[in-house]
Amino acid sequence: MTRKTLILVFLSFFCLGMGTTGGLGPGMTETDRLFRATIVDESENSYQVQNLSIDGSTYLPARTGSADASIDFGKVRMVRFYLQDDQVLARVTFVDDQNMDFFIQPGTTFIGQTDWGRISFQARNIREINFR
Repeated sequence: MTRKTLILVFLSFFCLGMGTTGGLGPGMTETDRLFRATIVDESENSYQVQNLSIDGSTYLPARTGSADASIDFGKVRMVRFYLQDDQVLARVTFVDDQNMDFFIQPGTTFIGQTDWGRISFQARNIREINFR
């Protein structure tokens, strides 16, 4: 082999794995399950989101009375959010049409992927999430 060919092969070897296959984008964590939802923010803007999570988790951390709860996204049809002083009331409609109220932290961050890139919302800025 000529010296130039050898250098080219050597450089090509080191360039392997430097690309990406698209994936989730910066700051996105992979979840064990994929959820699609429509999120409506406080300005009534609507976003179609896929791979929705809360920092990689597909459970909503909440409180009901004095108990801590983790609400499985897979059992939720819709959540409506109401900002109340230092917490957010989350009115959850489950897939079996039962309704229940929970409280969540206003800074709870929902992260998802849109067709045009990554998007994130804090619970204090969301009006509604409809799971599809």
